[in-house]
This record gives sequence, C-alpha cells and structure tokens, in this order.
Amino acid sequence: MVYVDIDPVAVMHSRSILEGDEQTAVLEGDLRDPAYILAETRKLGLLDFDRPIAVLLAGVVHFLPDADRPAEVVGALREAVRPGSYLVISHSTYEDQPREMLDAQKLSGRTATEITLRSHAEISSYFGDFALVDPGLVHLPLWRPESPGDVDDRPERFGAFGGVGKL
Repeated sequence: MVYVDIDPVAVMHSRSILEGDEQTAVLEGDLRDPAYILAETRKLGLLDFDRPIAVLLAGVVHFLPDADRPAEVVGALREAVRPGSYLVISHSTYEDQPREMLDAQKLSGRTATEITLRSHAEISSYFGDFALVDPGLVHLPLWRPESPGDVDDRPERFGAFGGVGKL
C-alpha cells in the first residue's frame, strides 16, 4: 500500500505509525501532479502496475477546484491501472441539502483546505470507463451498510456521495 498526502505533518505522523511495515509506504505528494505520484509510487516497488490495484480517492478530490482540472487528475490515475483494478471515490456534494452544504463550502473558504461541492453527475464522470459496483454512486451511508439500522432516516445529511468502480 502507498499512502499519499500533501500535508507534511500528516506524512510524518503516518510514517511514524507505519514504521517497520515493509508492505506500506508514505509519500508526500500533491494530487494535482499525478505523474509525480505515479512515478514515485513505481520507484517504491510496492505495487505491481501490471496487475489490478485499487486507487482510493476518499475525501480528497473535493479539495481540487475546477481550475486544477480534477477530471484530468483522476483520469491520469485511471489510465495508469490495468483491467480488474478498482477506483474508490467519496466526494462532497450540494445535492439534496444545498443550503447547508453551501454554507459549509463558504466556511471552508476561510481555511487552507477549501472544498468544491459537485453534483452526482460530475462525481460520476470521474469513474470514466470503470463500471460502478452495486449500489453505485450513492450517499455514503447507503454504500453497503452492515444492517438497515445503520442507515440514518436522511442519509443525504452526510453531504457526500461515494462509489466504487471496477475496470
């Protein structure tokens, strides 16, 4: 496993936690530079890019504003993997509760980690040729809950969609 983070403090902390685990590595990198991430990951030799792998973009793509071309970034990562690979994406959205999420987006604008809310269609497009695994791109609490009791009566309150695609 290779964990990538832009935050040097998160990288240091993760390296400390994973110290001695020879099957994992922590890489300081910027998602906006997928070529660097892929090259450095290949150098580490932990992942065999000739076999299926999984790319997890959990709670990260919404930190890329449209100007950073998130579709191209995710596309570069998709193109690097072989058939049988998986792509996991969770992403904040304004759908189903626009006022609350737009307020959260404004608040995030006062921080170094501003979020960009996107629609279901926009997020879905990031999967490209990857076929969505059942139940598809859904509000996060609806993605394979352990039991029906685990699902809130208003799962859209979570404010994010998540899905898994398979190439």
